[in-house]
Formats: sequence, structure tokens, C-alpha cells
Amino acid sequence: MTDVKPFTCVDCGAAGEQQARGRKRLRCQPCDKIRRTALSKLRTYADRKARCPLTACEACGAEYRSVSRSQRWCSQSCAAPNKPGSGPRGRSPESLERQRLYWQAKNRRRRAAKRGGVSEPYTLGQIAERDQWLCQLCRKPVPEGVRVPDVLAPTIDHIVPVSKGGVDTRANVQLAHFGCNSSKGSRGSQQLALIG
Repeated sequence: MTDVKPFTCVDCGAAGEQQARGRKRLRCQPCDKIRRTALSKLRTYADRKARCPLTACEACGAEYRSVSRSQRWCSQSCAAPNKPGSGPRGRSPESLERQRLYWQAKNRRRRAAKRGGVSEPYTLGQIAERDQWLCQLCRKPVPEGVRVPDVLAPTIDHIVPVSKGGVDTRANVQLAHFGCNSSKGSRGSQQLALIG
């Protein structure tokens, strides 16, 4: 014999009995049937939306039916300029340049660490000032405002390449044109002089 306990229907207030174990009943059978029938009629999105309250759009003030509690705008066109981080697309040229230099330095350190070598912090500007903006491979001036892939762009060249056991320190780097550095490849400066 199963244990039973009393319950009261939340819709009509009728008293009834339910099993002591299992899910708690909230409604009697007739009220539960009425509720299920009503819910089956509201299966479509349009029916559910029709039951939602009217809310004013924060951007244009137009009334719309809010489907969720977090919805604050009537349409995507009203939401786009008001969402956080929706300022002007893109970033400033200074920010992009800082990011590019950061990733260059990070990749140099990563390659040196991968080969078991040591690395110390330095920037392209510091090496260029030290070498007086002269390419250490061809001894011609290196322009400041030019960027890779221009052949005259300033780049950092490892005297003993990292792939051949060189370290990523100020003593092992020099300023070079992008074209000169690319033609040198992973050969040392002495090997380049013998070939050129």
C-alpha cells in the first residue's frame, strides 16, 4: 500500500490526495487538463509574443512586445548603436602599430625560447637608434616611415640566426632592410659576404 498525503489545487482550491513520494501535484485533474489545453494552443511564437507585455524602446521610444526580460530595444537597428563596444569600428593607427610591435617582439622571444636560447627585451626603434638608421648588411640608410613588405622597411636581423643557435639579445641583432634581411635568410653575415 502506498502512502498518500493531501494537497490543495492552486486553481480551484479543491482538496485531493497525492502520493507521498514523487513529484508534488499543484492542480487537480480537471484543472490540469484545462491548463494543458490552453498551453497547447500557445505553441507558436506569434501566440507567445501576443501574450508579452508592451514595453518602450530605449532608443526610439516606440512600443514593442518584449519577449525576454533582457530585451531593451525594438529592433536590431535601434540596438546596434546602443550596445556596449559599438563605437566606431576599427582601432586607431597608433593602437594597431603598438599591437603589431608587441606581436613581433613576442614571436621573437617565442622562437628563441623554442630553440633553447635566451632572449632580452628590445624594440626596433632602440636597435635602429643604436645602428644610426643604417642597414648593417648593405650600409645604406634605412627610411623610418616605411613598413614591411616594402624592401626598404626596417627590420631586425639576427647576426647568428636563431635557427643556427643564435640568441635573441641586443648583442646578436642589427638593423637591416627587409629586402637585405630576406635575401640573407638563415645564413650568417660572413656567409653572405662570401656569396655577395
